[in-house]
Amino acid sequence: MGERGVSGACPSPAGLMHILGTVIGVCVFVMEGLLILRGFASRALRLFPLFYSYIIYCFCWVVGMYLVRWLDPHIYPSAYWICYLVSTLVEFTVLIEISDQIFRPFPAIRNLGRALTAVISAGLGLLYILPAIMSSTGRSRTLLDFALRTSVTKAIILAVLFYLARHYNCHLGRNVGGLMLGFSIYVAMNIAVMASAQAFGSALFARFFWFMVPLAFGLCALVWTVSLWELAPMPSLNRTSTNSGRDSESVALELNRFNSELSKFLHK
Repeated sequence: MGERGVSGACPSPAGLMHILGTVIGVCVFVMEGLLILRGFASRALRLFPLFYSYIIYCFCWVVGMYLVRWLDPHIYPSAYWICYLVSTLVEFTVLIEISDQIFRPFPAIRNLGRALTAVISAGLGLLYILPAIMSSTGRSRTLLDFALRTSVTKAIILAVLFYLARHYNCHLGRNVGGLMLGFSIYVAMNIAVMASAQAFGSALFARFFWFMVPLAFGLCALVWTVSLWELAPMPSLNRTSTNSGRDSESVALELNRFNSELSKFLHK
C-alpha cells in the first residue's frame, strides 16, 4: 500500500526502529499471502475482484522491492518512492469495491456509485491534492502533502459511502463491513501520522514512518483477514430495521424503483 511502506520494504532507519518495522512488515506480508490463498480457496476472489487485485498488487510490490534491493541497492530508494506514489492511487480501487458491494443488487445504482466515487476522487485530486504537489518545495514536503491529502480524500469518500449505506438501510454484512472497517482504521491512522509529521517536521516522519505506517496497514490487514476468511453474503433488504425505524422492504422498493428509472435514463 502506498502510504504504509509495504511490509517494511522502504528506506529505513537503523536500530530498534528497523527491527520493529521489519517484524511488522513480515506479519503484514504473511497476512497478505493468507488473504490471497483464502480468496482462491473460498472463491471470494470472484466476488471481490477489485479488492483482491489490489492485495495481489501489494504482495507483488513487496516481492519486487526486495528483489530490487538485492539486485541493485542504488536504485532501490527511487524505485520504492515511485511505487509508493502509484500505490496511493491504486488504493482508490478498494473504495470502488466497497461502493460496488453496497449496491450490488442494483446494477444501475452500482454503476452510478462507481462513477461518483471516481468523480469525487478525480475532483478532490484536482482541487485538493494537485495544489499541494504544485506548491510544495522539496521531496519530503511534497510526499507528506500528497500522502496526507490522498488519505483525507479517501476518508471523505468512505464517509459518503457509509452515509449512503446507512441512509438506505443497507445491511453490509461481515465481509463488506470488514472491508470498510479495516480501510477506515488504515486511513485514520495514516492521517494522524502524516498530520503529525507535518506539524512536527519531516525528521519525525523519517523516524516513525518505518513502523507506524506498516502498523496501520497491519491492523487493516488483520481486520480484512478475519472478516473475509469465510464468505458471508450481504443480508437482503426485506427485513425491518430496528435501528433506523424504517421499513426495509419499502427501502428496497425505493431502491428498485430508482434503479429502474436510472437504467431507463442511461439506455436512452
